[in-house]
Amino acid sequence: MNRGSEWRIWDLHFHTPSSYDYKDNSVKNQDIINILSENNVSVVAITDHHVIDIERIQDLQRLGKEKNIVVLPGIEFCSELGGSEAIHFIGIFPETANLNTIWTKIQGQCNLTPEEIDSKGQERIVCSFEKTSSLIIELGGLVTIHAGKKSNSIEGIKNNLLVKQEFKQQLLSTYHPLLEVGKIEDVESYKSHVFPNIQFSLPIIMCSDNHNIREYTTKEKLWIKAATTFEGLKQILFEPEDRVRIQTTKPDEKNIYQVIDSITLDENEFWHGNIFLNPNLNTIVGGRSTGKSSLLKAIAAKHGNKEVEENDFIRQHLNGISIRWQDGNDQLGREIEYFRQSYMHDIAFDSEKTNRIVDNIIKDKDEAGLLKAYNEHLAEISKKISEDVFSVFQMQNDIVSVTKSLSEKGNKDGVVKQLNLLKSKAADLQKGSELSPEERMSFDAYLHQIQEKKKQIAEADNDLGLLNKMKNVTPFEPTFKDKWQFNQLSFPLNQYDIDRLYDDLKVKTETEWGNIVQQFIEKTSKAKEQISTDIQTIMAYDVYKKGIQSFEGNKELKDINGKIIEEEKNLEIINGLQSRLEHIRKLRNSLIQKIIDAHCSYKMMAREICNTLEISYDGLDISVSLTFHKKELQEFLESRLNLRGNERQEYLKTLLNRYDDDNKSCSIDFLKNLFLENILLKNGYEALNVAIEFFTRNWYSLDYSLTYQGDAFVNMSEGKQAFVILKLLLDFSDKKCPILIDQPEDSLDNRAIYHELVAYIKRKKKERQIILVTHNSNVVVSADAENVIVANQEGADTPNLGGLKFQYINGALEDTKERDENAEYILSSQGIREHICDILEGGRIAFEKREQKYGFRR
Repeated sequence: MNRGSEWRIWDLHFHTPSSYDYKDNSVKNQDIINILSENNVSVVAITDHHVIDIERIQDLQRLGKEKNIVVLPGIEFCSELGGSEAIHFIGIFPETANLNTIWTKIQGQCNLTPEEIDSKGQERIVCSFEKTSSLIIELGGLVTIHAGKKSNSIEGIKNNLLVKQEFKQQLLSTYHPLLEVGKIEDVESYKSHVFPNIQFSLPIIMCSDNHNIREYTTKEKLWIKAATTFEGLKQILFEPEDRVRIQTTKPDEKNIYQVIDSITLDENEFWHGNIFLNPNLNTIVGGRSTGKSSLLKAIAAKHGNKEVEENDFIRQHLNGISIRWQDGNDQLGREIEYFRQSYMHDIAFDSEKTNRIVDNIIKDKDEAGLLKAYNEHLAEISKKISEDVFSVFQMQNDIVSVTKSLSEKGNKDGVVKQLNLLKSKAADLQKGSELSPEERMSFDAYLHQIQEKKKQIAEADNDLGLLNKMKNVTPFEPTFKDKWQFNQLSFPLNQYDIDRLYDDLKVKTETEWGNIVQQFIEKTSKAKEQISTDIQTIMAYDVYKKGIQSFEGNKELKDINGKIIEEEKNLEIINGLQSRLEHIRKLRNSLIQKIIDAHCSYKMMAREICNTLEISYDGLDISVSLTFHKKELQEFLESRLNLRGNERQEYLKTLLNRYDDDNKSCSIDFLKNLFLENILLKNGYEALNVAIEFFTRNWYSLDYSLTYQGDAFVNMSEGKQAFVILKLLLDFSDKKCPILIDQPEDSLDNRAIYHELVAYIKRKKKERQIILVTHNSNVVVSADAENVIVANQEGADTPNLGGLKFQYINGALEDTKERDENAEYILSSQGIREHICDILEGGRIAFEKREQKYGFRR
């Protein structure tokens, strides 16, 4: 099964018993293949010292096929460079190379004939690095060289002289060898120091350098992402950063349940066959109407994606496609992201859709919970403001009512004067009574005491009524559990224990609360009984009885005392009304402040979000700004306020101009004017409703500013906007499911395609599987697509096997085969590389640019 370029284990420095210094000459070729297979090696280069053992290599190639191991021929040389420790280098050749020709030329030009080896001895043989490397490349091979801290390394050429540094750099830039290191720390050293200095990169490899297969081991595995061919190996020269890894585990591994393994097509006359997918980038190419987009839409629609229209013809053929995932399951309904043709452009063109995406990103990335808290605050505070505004207007009605009652009861100063006058008259009349002055004083004191105690009894009765109600009411908030979502706790221990402990605490507290209130009831009742007893005691005093008899016998005094009692009651009512008026005003003013604070908190919290919430990633910045909706506020007020007259219009103008800068004082002024009825409203509107609408409305909104590489989204070209939308959709998503993209280049300009889209896809394919339809060669070649799917529609000049309407083949970029003009079917007539060059405009140029990037030519 062909999935294009896959990560596999390669060993590019390996010896056999044909090397003069091999440790165990009893080793057989079959032993070599068996043990390499056990170690999951897919490609091995035979690099014996100073020899290409053609017979052995051909036998190993034959045996390797049985174990799916590709054997590349090679040879290790010892150079004249390096001083006391000569530099070793290797030539590796294609698996299809004519070894007789290659070995004959190497023997002749590098002085490696049997006679010369016998005369000098193996350990004294040296070959010119430059001459031999030129010959290797001329013969179609690649050069590798020992590097880093590995023995016989190129670092044997010291850097103590500038001329030596320049010579070493010249060797690397001329022959572009693969650098074989011996330690993992050498990799980072080259990437961080050497490559920046020489201003180009080379592939770094680590190999076994094995001299005894029975002791086969490697310090780390060498992973190469390529077809298991010499042509595949060459790709690491063009992509030295992305096609080679030295590590224990397989690179770029993804969750097996989030990678499509294969697609099976099975519908007579329409399509048939299997397409095996790569976990990274799969590109679908073909001419017009060859089934590229149809295949992509079929994958999306099969898993229920709504972006495929219901009337799309492909829905008639969904029974002819099945999709298997890497976990071995073909279950439908798994998540797939599908971006249809022009999808990004359509979103970029629609500001509402763009804002919706940005809004969702902001919500997802609001790690501090500011936005969530803000939205929850808006919902909660709106209801509370509405209730408080209603209460304020009720209080204002109470104030008007109490003020009216006060005016009806008369002026307090007048009542006090009248009461003093009556008391003076009563005193004059009492002079002629049977009571002595001392008795009269005591009698008056007793009367006052009884009056106060009766007042205390009334207060006790009132409290007892309230306490009896409190006793049966829980102090716990009934909705506490629901409000704090106990049932959302997911950890079993938390969910069970907190619920149980809360219920236990509630029962305990309610019982304790009932006991506390009962104690107050008993204490109050006992105190009330004592007060009643005190009154009876006073009334039994002789002086009190004598005073009552004297009082009842004097009709004029009795009338005056009656008036005194009446005026005292009136004064008590006035004092109570004044106290109540003061209390209501205090509550009203406090509630007004709460309303204003709550209303102003809309802006305050929003400003806090603007100052703290900013998201940046890979050149893309999302910031939050505060917008005052002055026009909306103006329309609201103009539709409700009676604006006849210059003074009213001036009031509205001042309110609108001042609100944003000083919304607190403006809000207080507006609310007071409403409940004091200083503002005239249009017919049909009531002050209470207008106040509730005004103060529950947030006259501000959070708006998002989107920039990429310093350019504001609104100022970008349509192509760049579409690319930014793609980044928004993918960079800020936590999804790991496959991405299906249909011809993204249609939404982008050329500069964005090469400089932005290609680099972006190369990064993103390491994180998620991508299946992408394209007609642009740069997207396929420059993005280094691991798997290229070529689509074809049956036609007179483009026949398919069995006359199928649509047919597909797939493979790696490096799969190459010259066009066979006699081939019966178009897809099998040439290699993947050749199809790309034929189908995609600029395909051949794209390959050339890729291969010339590091100075190579095919």
